[in-house]
Amino acid sequence: MADYLPEHLIVQILQRLPIKSLIRFTSVSKRWRLIILSDPNFAKSQFQQSRSRRVLCLDRKESEFDSRDMESPWSTGESSTDRKLSCPFKQPGYNLNALFSCNGLVCAALSDRNWTDLNIYLWNPSTQFFKKLPGAPLRFPFTRCYGFGYLSATGDYRVLIGNFCTLNNNHHIFSSNTNSWKSIQSPLPVQRDDQWILSNEALHSVEKEILAFDLNHDKFQTMPLPDPEPGQYIRELGDFRGCLCAFDYKNQCIGFIDLWVMKEYNVGESWTKFFTLKIFDLQPMVVRYLRPIMVMETSTILEIELSNDRRLIDTEFKLIKSCHKEEKFETHKISRKMYAKMIGYEESLLWLGVHNNRNCPMELAKKARNASEAEGQNNGEQGRMNSVNVANQGSNPVNVCVQNHGSSSVDVQLQTKQATVKEQVSRAPKRSRKV
Repeated sequence: MADYLPEHLIVQILQRLPIKSLIRFTSVSKRWRLIILSDPNFAKSQFQQSRSRRVLCLDRKESEFDSRDMESPWSTGESSTDRKLSCPFKQPGYNLNALFSCNGLVCAALSDRNWTDLNIYLWNPSTQFFKKLPGAPLRFPFTRCYGFGYLSATGDYRVLIGNFCTLNNNHHIFSSNTNSWKSIQSPLPVQRDDQWILSNEALHSVEKEILAFDLNHDKFQTMPLPDPEPGQYIRELGDFRGCLCAFDYKNQCIGFIDLWVMKEYNVGESWTKFFTLKIFDLQPMVVRYLRPIMVMETSTILEIELSNDRRLIDTEFKLIKSCHKEEKFETHKISRKMYAKMIGYEESLLWLGVHNNRNCPMELAKKARNASEAEGQNNGEQGRMNSVNVANQGSNPVNVCVQNHGSSSVDVQLQTKQATVKEQVSRAPKRSRKV
């Protein structure tokens, strides 16, 4: 019986593990770190096999994020999988005005208080890799970030921005493949600057009708809403099983909302009412604010503000997990004084291309550095020689952040060790060879 597992079996086992475990395992060995953090094929397979749905909540006071598990039972209180995440690109005096998610990546828009400067970042909360996008050629202070999407055929991530509430319908779209912006025109002025919904590789917003932006063809189009029913009030969209869906709020005052699904994309006749979601018990309540965060297979996550009287004095914010096939829901009370933004996302190891232009996460670099130092101590004199060599270079090679190349920090460390060996060989005394 073999006393070891082939690498391809190890990789298959790792692909089935959650992200939190994989991040810890990056300190097991250099090879595991390279596979987990730098192999795009591994990241894709892991994302397909071990999806974890979570809600990312921005802590207004601490400028940090709470990452909350949405699939574990809420009755037990805080889950052991809930955790704090730092915001590596937060700037003093800047506020987060938009958050979008796609494939485990988060698009975040930061602006100063006067809306005279807008910075957009792509960030993976699981690995802490982030990238600042080049400045957009739009005039401030009316520029808003509308949405974030992905084209599977080309592996291209796209970001849509535009001028909000102006007569100028000029918009710009960013492409990660070209790392540049392109100007486009909208047929209608945009009246809402909240999150546009990604579905069928297009971004969608709703007014009297649906305004959609096709990411494949960089083109705006309008789409019909469900056939109006008496009192129908649709103001939010979502994605369910890859299909565009819409939320009808006409019965929210009695504790229900309806979820409609467009079974065939861009075909108005295919709109079908799928579920009626319960959002609170039948008692006198006033709904001041209600927004869907994530539509899952068996339930929908919503953020709601409720009041016991119409003076809106006694209000409370809650996260609601409403079941699709039965009138059952769970609630989790939240503090609106603490949380400023909330979005749904899925954990992943995915990144742009081959991890070019990435920032090394400090916590991972620290773990890798500790593992490297332990290895150096075990290797005795060789470990001390490596430490001296690193000191002469002025930095630890594990912490090197490769900005312009596809190689990882592990490759840099290996190259450093190889250079050390070559230097030792060149200094060794040459011996004459007898014939």
